[in-house]
Amino acid sequence: MPELARRPFLQLSLSGALGLCAAPAVLARERVIARADSPLVGVDPLFISTGLTGRWQTAMKQDLGWSARWSAMETTEVLQQLEQGQVDAGLFLSHPRADELDKQGLIYNRVTLARTDVLLLGPTDDLAGIRSEADPGRALAQVLAAHNAGAARWLPPPAGSAVAALADQLTKGQASKGLPPAPATKAPQTAPAYRLMTRAQWLKAPPKGERLKVWLADAPTLSLQAQIASSFRARHAGAKLLTSWLQWPLAQNAIKSTRPAWQVLKE
Repeated sequence: MPELARRPFLQLSLSGALGLCAAPAVLARERVIARADSPLVGVDPLFISTGLTGRWQTAMKQDLGWSARWSAMETTEVLQQLEQGQVDAGLFLSHPRADELDKQGLIYNRVTLARTDVLLLGPTDDLAGIRSEADPGRALAQVLAAHNAGAARWLPPPAGSAVAALADQLTKGQASKGLPPAPATKAPQTAPAYRLMTRAQWLKAPPKGERLKVWLADAPTLSLQAQIASSFRARHAGAKLLTSWLQWPLAQNAIKSTRPAWQVLKE
């Protein structure tokens, strides 16, 4: 091949090779650089089942370059793990234990991100006589009284759960006391039991095979908050960044996309 003819070919080959070598470098510059290590986060399963953590995970990778490592556990276990420093941060439902840990300085950077309503559900017939009751505390007390009298049945929330703590708070401790089984001769055994359930859970997985009516909802005191906090014993930089990021518009828009299961505090 003549020398003059070979030069354009060599130049083209060389530029192509340099282009192939430069491509990964260009992609690397475009890739988001992680600003902190990914934190280990204890998460109440309600955040996962309603798709909230999935939405956050996708947005987080785009925005931060990493995604938090979610570990599913009930709220009370999340708080226990935070206390012991076994997780870097925790996403949990508002609970009196969180207030105690906050006061003791064992958790910090605690932020409320959203809320979910809590519903008082029960049989379509007004067996507990709460049709005209608008106060959640009095309505629950009436349901418990109807249970004790055998006129209706009450299905208590799981012990130690955020919903159980809320029921106890609303009834001034009455809901946590041991209740006798309803006498079989007075209450219709085919009628569903009264219970409390978050709106997020109700929309995602309502009880099957039961005809339930929402007897009380939208009361200011009948709700639970979605909160995040960091462990004092862990002091993880990524946990601090995560808490800040969850308050940014991208993360807040993810919450809005799950409505009415979750609602942001301020529109």
